[in-house]
Amino acid sequence: MSAKTSVIALAGRVRRFLAAFPLIPVGVLLIVLFSIIQPNFFSAANLVNVLTQASVLLIAATGMTFVILTAGIDLSVGAMMFLASAFVAATLEGGLWPVLVILLVPLLTVVLGAFNGTVVATTGVPAMLVTLATLQVFRGIGGHLTEQQSLVLPDSVRFLGLGDLAGIPRAVWVAAVVVFAGAYVLKRTRFGRHVQALGSNPSAAWNAGLPVRGLLITVYAIAGLSAGIASLVQVGRLGAVQPTLDVGFELTVITAVVLGGASLSGGYGSVAGTAVGALLLTTVENGLVLSGASPYVFDIFRGAVLLIAIVGSDLPRRLLRASRRKGGEAAITP
Repeated sequence: MSAKTSVIALAGRVRRFLAAFPLIPVGVLLIVLFSIIQPNFFSAANLVNVLTQASVLLIAATGMTFVILTAGIDLSVGAMMFLASAFVAATLEGGLWPVLVILLVPLLTVVLGAFNGTVVATTGVPAMLVTLATLQVFRGIGGHLTEQQSLVLPDSVRFLGLGDLAGIPRAVWVAAVVVFAGAYVLKRTRFGRHVQALGSNPSAAWNAGLPVRGLLITVYAIAGLSAGIASLVQVGRLGAVQPTLDVGFELTVITAVVLGGASLSGGYGSVAGTAVGALLLTTVENGLVLSGASPYVFDIFRGAVLLIAIVGSDLPRRLLRASRRKGGEAAITP
């Protein structure tokens, strides 16, 4: 292989990496900066802390990946998690067994997610509008259950967020299981391939006879399931439910997905990329805290990532097409 061909091949790999993870280089640069500013940034204790902090985001963002792959969006995830937490507090106060409560929470959020998907699939109303409405409904129901008060939860329902296993926090284990399960379903099953096909070309999916409505309902139900598991981990870590719990969290979840390379126009993304995006986002937040920066700086960073993602939502596809063209040129170069 000639030097020129090697350079062209390397450039193609770089373009493919940027196509898959267009915003990750920015996060890496920030991490390098934080490691210079704060010597303890890369300590073992802080790395475990970052993984634990990222656990809730990793779980919720895994489900959101499926929704965004269909060119949809779920703005109700944060409110759904709050409602699930409020449900835990209300049912425990009503005397329900803690084990039964833990089992019912994911079932509740699957139903809520499936409701979102049903409305989107059967009415044709944009998912943003549907889930913006259910955001208000879910948060209102949660507020009614808690009467807008802060409630402390017993240790009996904090199992998923407390303690460790083999020296690793249990919350990290739960997040790892959810991420690996989501990645397997998306990459190794017919359902996952159908989801990607639907996002890439909805008309072709209809013409090919794919169960489009069923797929849409299922991906929103998956987002609901992830939200339910995330809420159990979260209340396990916090030990309390507050009226402002998870306000705006849906934006952080969406940011993690697009930071991991998913396209808001659908059809392109991966659970692995989402996991990288969630970890980078949490690491940047952690670095800002350690460096003493204002918490509003994180809001600016998150908003900037979302803005770039919206403006360049088709960037991954354009870079991949350019990479393939360059790859073809390299293949025919003598």
